[in-house]
Amino acid sequence: MEIKKAIVLYIFLLLYNNLINLLPADFHAKIYVGFNFLLLIFLLYYSAKFLNLNFLEIGYESKYFFNSLIFGFLFSLIVLLPFLFLLILLPKLGVVIKPPLIMIDSQSEFFYKLFIRIPLGTALFEENLFRGILYAYLIKKNSIKKTFIITSIFFTIWHIMPVLKVVSSNFQMRLSLVGMVMWLAGIIGAFIAGLFFAILRYKGKSIVGCIISHALINDLTLIIIIYLWR
Repeated sequence: MEIKKAIVLYIFLLLYNNLINLLPADFHAKIYVGFNFLLLIFLLYYSAKFLNLNFLEIGYESKYFFNSLIFGFLFSLIVLLPFLFLLILLPKLGVVIKPPLIMIDSQSEFFYKLFIRIPLGTALFEENLFRGILYAYLIKKNSIKKTFIITSIFFTIWHIMPVLKVVSSNFQMRLSLVGMVMWLAGIIGAFIAGLFFAILRYKGKSIVGCIISHALINDLTLIIIIYLWR
């Protein structure tokens, strides 16, 4: 019965994230953080009542916070430095990449994305969902390897529509062969990111480093795109 409740929960969540990304961009932006925050509260309640998980199991054991933070910062650097290097190197090799279309109309909107939408609406929510609740539920019944793979698969499915939205809107690509290759690369990237975040969760023994790393990677990528790419 507990397994069925977990399956129903994650089917609902995967549908929720992929369908909500079909909403008009302005409306989606207005409800994104609020909806995710309310859903997170529901998820924590659901995990405690129906999946028998507590906060320590989800990854909030305080004695591991510091080590997890260190792992999170180091992981962020490992991911971002090659990305930054490629952005600088590719133009020198004659590779022209069309700059992403990032719609930020004001400084206040930029800071909102940097300090609220990305850390709270995305990183906090997704890490509690995948490296918190799902990881804690699976690790009780499965091996580390299987837990890593399953959480990463769910994380990948979660990003099907968001990645398509990035390719079609931000990178201004139609669903041509190149666009599909970019979309597929993004999907593979989501799976790899899921694996690395799962390893970070395991090594740091806490979800805190995952949240910090996820937020830093997304925030710094936004800053790089806004200030360096252009």
